[in-house]
Parts: sequence; structure tokens; C-alpha cells
Amino acid sequence: MSEDYVIQLVQRPTNQVADEIVSLVRLLSPEWFTPDVPEDTRRDLLFQDAFCLRQDEKLLSCVVFTCWDGALNITLFATHPDYRGQGWGSMLMRHFANYARQLGFKHIVVLTVPPDTKPVYQATLQFYQKHGFVLTKRIENLWGSGTLKLVKTLE
Repeated sequence: MSEDYVIQLVQRPTNQVADEIVSLVRLLSPEWFTPDVPEDTRRDLLFQDAFCLRQDEKLLSCVVFTCWDGALNITLFATHPDYRGQGWGSMLMRHFANYARQLGFKHIVVLTVPPDTKPVYQATLQFYQKHGFVLTKRIENLWGSGTLKLVKTLE
């Protein structure tokens, strides 16, 4: 992993940045995302912010988020498949948690797919748990196959 990278806060991303994020989501579909997620993400970005991690101007990883009920909520976290397992997502998550802490937030919330319904999400669950997220609830009637709610308490 090179030291030559940039993490940038993008508030209400422009069409160019939104296109890059949507392209990354498409790369990860259908293994990780359902067919509607790319265009849902494009609409979400009209009202949400993102941190983009880049190396040599290439988007390697991003986190899209919003605020709800006094907590920052991750609505999308994605890392380019060629760069998974190299620490880029972890670096971005640490940066995001520090940002939330600096703003005075006490919690970060994320919803994800249960690994028992889609096994590829075991890696997602492990990633979040590695970064201090704790499973707080299973919501059976959300997203068809159920949803897991994880919360990270910021110190």
C-alpha cells in the first residue's frame, strides 16, 4: 500500500464523482449489490455526502453517509475489487470514524445483509466488527432477506 493517497470529503457529490461511485458499485454488482443499487446510489448522492479514497486520482474506496437520529449512518461502503484486502477500506473507516468523533457524534450505524442469507456478506460483517461495530439488531422484514443493524460507539 503506497503512502501516495488522498481521502477527500465530498459534500453532495457532483455528477462526475457520483458517476465514479456508481461505476464502483456496478463493478461490485451482482455479487454484493442488487441491480437497483447503482441508480439508488445516484439518487442518494443528491442528499448524502461521501468520503472518497483515491490513489493517483483513481477511486479505490468510498463511504457514503447521512445523519439520522443523532448518529452518522453509512448507506454505502465500497472498495474496488482489485484493492480489497490491502487495507484501503480500513484506512477509510478509521478516517471516517475520526471525522464523526471530531463532529461530536457518539455513534455510527450501518445496516447490512445477514451472511446466513448471502454468505459473501460474512466478510462485510467481519470488516465492521474488526472496526468496533457491534451487532445490535436483526430486522426480519427489511430488504426481503432481513437486515443486520450494527453500531459503533465512538469514544
